[in-house]
Amino acid sequence: MSRLLLFALFLGACGEPISDEPAALPKPKPPKPAAEASADGAAPEDLVAEAYYYNPAGKRDPFQGFLNKSQAAAQQVAADAPPLQRWDVERFALRGVIWDTNVPRALLVDPDGLGHVVRVGTYVGRNWGKVSSISQDGLVVTEEYETLDGELVVNPVSIRFAGRELR
Repeated sequence: MSRLLLFALFLGACGEPISDEPAALPKPKPPKPAAEASADGAAPEDLVAEAYYYNPAGKRDPFQGFLNKSQAAAQQVAADAPPLQRWDVERFALRGVIWDTNVPRALLVDPDGLGHVVRVGTYVGRNWGKVSSISQDGLVVTEEYETLDGELVVNPVSIRFAGRELR
């Protein structure tokens, strides 16, 4: 068995002889001088090249980390944000709802204990979530964000009274 395996390896290794010299590569053609213009005075097509300019507008900085923000920068953004956009949506508590009117409203209490009256269309949360509906049991905040792949993700977050399910 081992002789058969050794013979198969030896037979498989046979093929083209191995040379110490590298394979010959085709030589590139030298560029034509600019003086060799065509009969009508136009430059040859080989010499005409488009200039490329990099425009970083709208592109992500490749040297900037996309997951880790510094704590100081995050705290500065939170301090400059409107009161309803300083915390994540999940940190708000629902304390009251006026829902049987033309313009339903809800009372949200932030972690600092301040109350805020919101209606449909009000921005809530750090991810620019918008109140999309208000019912007698609670409200729904819809957050939209874009993934790294460029895919749009819609995330509905419900805020409800403690112990009740949203209808």
